[in-house]
Amino acid sequence: MATNHTHEHGNTNPSVTFDKTDLSARGILVFFSVMIVFFVAMSLTALGLWVGLNKAADKHDPEPSPLVKNVVTPRSQVLMNTANVNLQKFPEPRLQHDDAGDMERFQLQQAAELMAEPWQDQQGKVHLPIDHAMQLTLGRLNARTAAAIENYPGAGPAKSEPAAEEPAMAEAEAEHK
Repeated sequence: MATNHTHEHGNTNPSVTFDKTDLSARGILVFFSVMIVFFVAMSLTALGLWVGLNKAADKHDPEPSPLVKNVVTPRSQVLMNTANVNLQKFPEPRLQHDDAGDMERFQLQQAAELMAEPWQDQQGKVHLPIDHAMQLTLGRLNARTAAAIENYPGAGPAKSEPAAEEPAMAEAEAEHK
């Protein structure tokens, strides 16, 4: 783009010029040089902290007893990215290997407990099969409902009084016979 804004008459506008304070290549290079120096300084600081903290940790670690055998456990393919772990002594809880089978066994165990024969233990706790317990509960509910209906005025079976038409119909039937 042309920066010389002269017209065919030779007149120029002195207020129309370009900005002479743009960034120079030198400023950009100084900025990136400072960034690189800062990055290197921070990296060296982090490395120094890591080395110093490892030395401090090694200094405070107890010395192993010479009587203890150094047992190296072979790496398992399951825990490939972890430190050496003895899988026989791996802490609980362990992952399930057959979760569908475990759930099926659990449901069968729960069903067996629900359908087991009735029993009573030493403390007086009673176990009933679920079907029998549901029948007892339903019987109690029916008894409560019946008692509530009897105590509520206007509820219960309707008492039918003979209508005036019923005796007339009974007489008409008697005459036909």
